[in-house]
Amino acid sequence: MTEEIWAHVRQRVLRLAGHPGAEKVFGAQGHRFGLSPVMDEEELQALEADLGIGLPAQYRNFLLCVGGGGAGPDYGLMTPVRDDGGWQWRGIGLACPGQSTTAEFAGRPFVAEALQQDLDSLETQEPQSEAFADDDAFRRAQAAWDARYEELYDAQEAGAVFLSEQGCGYASLLVMTGPHRGAVWEDLRPADLGIKPSGYDFAHWYLRWLERTERQLEAAPPGQVDSCRA
Repeated sequence: MTEEIWAHVRQRVLRLAGHPGAEKVFGAQGHRFGLSPVMDEEELQALEADLGIGLPAQYRNFLLCVGGGGAGPDYGLMTPVRDDGGWQWRGIGLACPGQSTTAEFAGRPFVAEALQQDLDSLETQEPQSEAFADDDAFRRAQAAWDARYEELYDAQEAGAVFLSEQGCGYASLLVMTGPHRGAVWEDLRPADLGIKPSGYDFAHWYLRWLERTERQLEAAPPGQVDSCRA
């Protein structure tokens, strides 16, 4: 069962904070190996109501068993929180938070690949000044082109949660809807590489980071298993 994946993971993460050299782990200055409190079933159901769909199973059980966010790959995980406007993911406790994601936006269809094709097509249609009779006409056409590009660019993130800031504008996204639901994708658009699959589901992505960090700090997992709410 998916909750068994997360048994004693919270304990393993928290103990890394006191290990010599912990501050040298990439991104540790962002999360300091702290974890938000775990979420309860009532909170998750309220979050899912705003999302309009159930959370991916691995991630849902992470929230129940490990924490709402905090320590994780790169500069740490965003945390679901509720305010007067509803649920959204924010960089609670992170020194280097990424952009927030509303549950409503994350619940939309994830169509990043199709939108990339639209963006590629749009780039071939960028207005050229020599094609216009005067500067005003060119500026109007350029403004309309820019607005359409920004609309498509922003829409690529719909259906996913901004999960973790990688630095230099790169990010990890967790897909919430469609056939890629539960997979971690990477936003590589600062390098003009689009939004691409990382090749990992959420559990492999997170545990791969934890195991790599333990090896780096020569910190073996503890023998004692902490409790995990089913």
